Amino acid sequence: MSEQKAAPGLPFLLFDGTRTPLKTALFLLVCLAWLLPGLVGHDPWKYDEAVVFGVVTEMLRTGDWLTFRIAGEPFFEEAPLFIWVAAVCAKMFGTLLPLHDAARLAAGFFMACTLGLLSLASLELMGERAVRLAVLLFIGCLGLLIRAHEMSADLAGLTGVALGLYGVALAARRPKVGGLVTGLGLAVAFLGNGFLPAGMLVGLLMLLPASGAFWRTRQYGVTVAIAIVTALPLICAWPFTLASYAPVWFQVWLDNAAASRWSDPFNHDGLELLYFVRILPWYAWPALPLAAWTLWRSRRTLLERRDLMLPLIAFIAFFLVASVFGDARDPNGLALLLPLAILGVAELDTLPRGAASALDWFGMTTFFLFAAMLWMGWLAAMTGNPEFAAAWIAKEVPDYRYRFSFLATALAALLMLIWLVVAARSLRTTRRALVNWTMGITMVWMLVMTLGVPLIDQARSYRAVASRIATQLPPDFRCIARKNVGDAQRALLDYFAGITTIREEFPAASRCRALLVQAAPLRIPAVEPEWAEAWRGSRPGDRHELFILYHRR
Repeated sequence: MSEQKAAPGLPFLLFDGTRTPLKTALFLLVCLAWLLPGLVGHDPWKYDEAVVFGVVTEMLRTGDWLTFRIAGEPFFEEAPLFIWVAAVCAKMFGTLLPLHDAARLAAGFFMACTLGLLSLASLELMGERAVRLAVLLFIGCLGLLIRAHEMSADLAGLTGVALGLYGVALAARRPKVGGLVTGLGLAVAFLGNGFLPAGMLVGLLMLLPASGAFWRTRQYGVTVAIAIVTALPLICAWPFTLASYAPVWFQVWLDNAAASRWSDPFNHDGLELLYFVRILPWYAWPALPLAAWTLWRSRRTLLERRDLMLPLIAFIAFFLVASVFGDARDPNGLALLLPLAILGVAELDTLPRGAASALDWFGMTTFFLFAAMLWMGWLAAMTGNPEFAAAWIAKEVPDYRYRFSFLATALAALLMLIWLVVAARSLRTTRRALVNWTMGITMVWMLVMTLGVPLIDQARSYRAVASRIATQLPPDFRCIARKNVGDAQRALLDYFAGITTIREEFPAASRCRALLVQAAPLRIPAVEPEWAEAWRGSRPGDRHELFILYHRR
C-alpha cells in the first residue's frame, strides 16, 4: 500500500500490497494491540485458566515439574509444555506482576510464535504479498479472540500445528530442513496438547500424497522420514520419564490423553460429529467465506496450484481429525483457522468490489456500535447514567463499584481514535475491508480489556467467594470435605484462600468438621443429617453455580 499526500491533513492510505514505514508501524500496532490486552489485569477464570494455573501453582510450591497436581491431588488432563512455560514465566515475572498474570504471559508467547509461523508459511506458499494479510485475517477470526488470551494448553498445540504446517510448506524448497521443522512441529503439538493436534499433522502428511503429484516424490518421502525421526525421541521423552518415575500416574495420563469420543461409543451424541460444521460459519468468520471465494475463483486450476492445495488439504485433515476424534469444544477448532487464513488471502485482490464493500460496511457498523455500547456502559458504571445501562450492570454484577483508571481510559480512547482516523483516511480497495475488520475487532477487544475488564473480573473471579468461605469455616476445623466441587473451583479456592478439600467418599473426610458443596441453585444434592448449613453464596450475579458450606453438628 502507498500513501498519497493530502494537504493539509494526514496522508491517505492505499492498501495495494506495497510496503511503507507507516503501514509497517500500523501492522505492528494492530498485532500488539490485539495480542497484549487481556494477558494481565484480571484473575484466572474457569475452566482452562483455572486448571492450568492450579497445576502451575502446585508445581512452584512443590518443585515437582514432572507429576502434575491441583491442590495436592493428581491431575493429568493437560499436556506439559504450556504448563512448563507458564511456570517459567511465573518464576521470571512473578515479582513484577501478580503470579497469575505472570503465568498468563505464556499465552502471549505461544500466540506470538503462532503468528510468526503463520507469516512464514504464507511467505513460502504465496510470497511477500500474503504475509501480513494472512496474519490480519487470522487474528480477525471471531473464534480466536478470547481463546488466544487464556492460559490454555490448546495454544501450545496450535503453535505446534503452525510449526508443522510451515515445515510442510518449506519442504518444497528445502526438503530436509522442512522435514526437521515438521518433526519439531509434531513434537510441540504433542507436548503442547496431546494426541489431537499431533494427529492433525499426521493426517495432513498422510493425505498429501493422495491429493496431488507435488507430494508423490522422493523428496517428500525424505521430508516425512526426517520428520518422524526428529519427532519420535522428543515425543517419547516425557511419557517415558513419567513412566519410569511413577508408572501408575503414567497409566492415568495415558488413559486421559488417548481418550476420545469413541472411548465410550454408546455414550455420545452422533450429532457431535457435526459440531464444527455448526460453529464454523461464525467461528471462522471472515476467513471461511474468503477461503470459499478463493476455491471458487481457482476451481479450474486448483489441482495444479500447490499454494492452494496444501492449505486446502490441511483444512480437510484438521477438520476430519477434530470432528472424529476431538471433543465438541471450540478450542479444538483453533487449528482450522490457520489454513483458512492462508486460503482466504490468496484471491483477496480479485474479490468483487461489492462483496468487499459489504464486509467493510458491516465491520465498520458492527464495531462502531459495539464501541458505543462499551463507552455507554463505562459511563453508566462511572456516573449512573444512562439509568437503564446502570440498572443492567447492577442486576448482572450486584454491589459493583467502578474504579476510574486514567491510563486505561486514555489507551481505550487513543486506539478508538486511531481506528477512526485510519478508516477515514484509507482509500477504497478490497484489502481495506480486511484491514478495517481486523482493526475494528482489535479496537473492541482493547475497549473490553481496558474499560470493561474490572466489571467482568468482578463477575467471573472466585477471589471474593473464596474469602467468604474462609471466614465461615469453623474455628477448630482440621480439614474440609467436598462434594461436587470441580477442578477449576478447587484450584482457585486453593490459590485465593488456601482452601484445600478432600473428596467426601475418601476415608480421611470422616474426620473433617466442614463440608463444601457445589451445586446448581435448583439442584442442591442431599447431605447426611449430621451436617448443618452454615453459609451459602456465589459469585456476583452467578445464577448457575452455588456454594454451600456445612458444619458438622
